Amino acid sequence: MAQPAYLIPNAWAGSWKDWREEVVSVIRAGFPEVLQDIDEEDIDWEAWRSLFERGHSPESAVDQAFVRIVEV
Repeated sequence: MAQPAYLIPNAWAGSWKDWREEVVSVIRAGFPEVLQDIDEEDIDWEAWRSLFERGHSPESAVDQAFVRIVEV
């Protein structure tokens, strides 16, 4: 059954800088038709910080931010 991705946090042990870089990569890969040219400076990181602090992986954070549903 499909479950909202925000219910599936994955532990992230990397740095804030590494996490942000990975979020950008995940966004580019997941939304290439509209967000291929997005860069770190295009993102409001303060809005994402709580996801990092709660240990969400970049993939889980993107899923939550874009309200994507993942299969489990």
